[in-house]
Amino acid sequence: MNKFLSVLFPLLILFAGLALRAAYFEEVRHSPEFRYPLYDPEYNAYWAKGLATDDWTPPSGVRDPEIRTTPHGRPPGYPWFLALIHLIFGVSDTTPRIVQMLLGVINALLLYSLGKRLFGIVTGFFAGLMMALYWVFPYYEGLLTYPALAVFLLLCLFHCLYYWAQGRRPGWLVPVGVLLGAFALLRPNGLLLLPLLLLWILWLGWRWRLSWSRVAFSLVIPVVVCGISLAPAFIRNYIVARDVVFLSSYGGINLYVGNHPEASLVEPRIPELLVWAGIENWSCFDYPAIVRGLAAQQGVESLRFSEANRFFYKEALGFIRENPGRFMINLVKKTILFWGPVEITNDTVPAWDKYHSRVLHYLPGFPWVFALFILGTLCWIFDRAVQRKEKSELELFLWLTVPVYCFSVVIYFVAGRYRVPVIPVLLLFGAYGLRSIAQSFSQKDFKKVFLLTGIFLLASVLTHFQLPGYEASQGTWYLRHALACRRSGNLEEAVKYYEMALKSDGDRAAASANLGRLLIEQGQREAGMDMYRSGLEAHPGHSILENNLGYELYRDGHLAEARAHFERAIKNNPRLALARINLGHLLAEEGDLEGALQHYEEAQRLEPGDYAAVYNTARIFFALGKTSQAISHYQRAVELMPHAVDAWNNLGYCHAVQGAWVEAIPYYERALEEQPSYALAWNNLGNARLASGDSAAAREAYENALNARPEDEAALYNLARLARHEGKDDEAKSFLERCLVHNPDNAQALALLRELDKNQREEE
Repeated sequence: MNKFLSVLFPLLILFAGLALRAAYFEEVRHSPEFRYPLYDPEYNAYWAKGLATDDWTPPSGVRDPEIRTTPHGRPPGYPWFLALIHLIFGVSDTTPRIVQMLLGVINALLLYSLGKRLFGIVTGFFAGLMMALYWVFPYYEGLLTYPALAVFLLLCLFHCLYYWAQGRRPGWLVPVGVLLGAFALLRPNGLLLLPLLLLWILWLGWRWRLSWSRVAFSLVIPVVVCGISLAPAFIRNYIVARDVVFLSSYGGINLYVGNHPEASLVEPRIPELLVWAGIENWSCFDYPAIVRGLAAQQGVESLRFSEANRFFYKEALGFIRENPGRFMINLVKKTILFWGPVEITNDTVPAWDKYHSRVLHYLPGFPWVFALFILGTLCWIFDRAVQRKEKSELELFLWLTVPVYCFSVVIYFVAGRYRVPVIPVLLLFGAYGLRSIAQSFSQKDFKKVFLLTGIFLLASVLTHFQLPGYEASQGTWYLRHALACRRSGNLEEAVKYYEMALKSDGDRAAASANLGRLLIEQGQREAGMDMYRSGLEAHPGHSILENNLGYELYRDGHLAEARAHFERAIKNNPRLALARINLGHLLAEEGDLEGALQHYEEAQRLEPGDYAAVYNTARIFFALGKTSQAISHYQRAVELMPHAVDAWNNLGYCHAVQGAWVEAIPYYERALEEQPSYALAWNNLGNARLASGDSAAAREAYENALNARPEDEAALYNLARLARHEGKDDEAKSFLERCLVHNPDNAQALALLRELDKNQREEE
């Protein structure tokens, strides 16, 4: 019978896991978030794509996170994993999700195997089946984030520890160190499991009566191997940034997020964000700007990421030291939130994603998992302590990973995905509780069945109760879904969800700004501007709304009114580079080039990776006759955005103005590589080749300009010039006449035509 079940049970788990994931994948692949993720998933996708393709162009609407030149902000493990998938299968939105969902099924089978070894085949089956069907796992497997990989590493770690405890062979501790290091590359707080592991090894050494030398050897192996596993990240940080950062540089700011006087305990908000970076909410893309803002506040030119990290740790620890009571109260609240019934919002809003999902909606939530864990823990304690049943050495370690891992999270701040790595352990002990009920029923011990069922139901009531009263924001879900719909091009849906966000509890100012811009892009200018105005009535002085309304007034020619809005935006948010760029445009149009340059340069100082700031600085330098400075800024612009055809063309033109015609040619050619239909670059290339003495190549370039843009005035005039240069006056007149048909007021064409007519009369 056991042989039959050993085949049947894993097949059932496999089928259940694959069926659920296939259904959910079919659903989620049609959602806008599948291709256009936000926050950490977007950052992970950008980082991995950069590693796989060396294309580091930031996504539209976000800052350059400067990954290539700064220490790791987030732990690098998951982007490395994602980049490996891209390198093997090619860059795709689909493949990583498929890999992660297959990994999720493997995880369920690994939990089955672990449960079978520790508690028997029935417990293993219950644990594996629950893991295959618990909604959180396919949900996160469908996102570009780490839980599936983290769970896999932990389950492999537990298996290696099981084999080591069974045979006491030190060789099994080598993969233990590797796996713990790999887990820390996903979740650095997981390193808190290392002291637990060492204490457990010490306890086993005492229990097994091993020699101290053998115990010491067993302690050293995982520590050394774990350190070796983490060394590449540390070395890379030093080589790239000449900065001593162990794994990632966000530890300090994450501790500060959860430990300052205004901490929400669940959102990564800090009160100084507006001063430091000109934003109210931050993502990984914003961290370099935060460090620069912190440096400016401290009156220094720049800060290393390690220095910023130490600053945040110092601030957080100072708060803890000065407010021990408040810290303990917050710690208790965060612990309750960690084990609470609601999935806490972070990169996504999982509570509302589940609600809106046809596949996941009716699947049991976390309270049932936690209630089963409570039941299983009580059964396990009773069986091991009271009935003296034989136990595996690994059971205690597994159970202790739950509170230790919980503590490693709650000293920072809480989010739903942070508890996912320990859910398999909860399910394992929960399965033990289910097996206890099933075993009692099979033995007809109905008194015990009722007792255990009653404990489970009571635990279920308690686990459904959320003490701090946290609720996931539906307005946040509407707003983020609208952003994803907007990026995917589904504008009708985007408008609908922005309007729903405006009526709910989300960030209404952001909804007003985004909806206004979308309406304007759809041609509804008045409706969009009215949206900006109503947003400002509800949120006076909001810098983004001020900037957006100012920009539309500027486009309409109302320069004085636009200027007032830009200046208010800058006054309320001095680090809003976009408002400075827009004000620079306005000043340049008014002829105040020096004033425009001042704002462009300040925008560039605030956002060194902002292409628009660098490009427009170059443009003004050229207009002021400072061609060398313009060249250096255009070179920086094409470094930031290698596909920027205007910058490549202008870079060539700057060299041409200096008389360096040959040097200009490669820049024009690069612009045309990016955009073969770029008529202006073809004309400029023709001029450079003509000035270099290559008339045939010049004619080819002018003709290409004409092919790219039929009846292009510049191309027709340039062909006329070339024909005149070659003594073909009739051909030149033909080109000029075509040019004047298109634009009778073309002064250059008229002047050349008069010259040709005069020459012809003189010859006659």
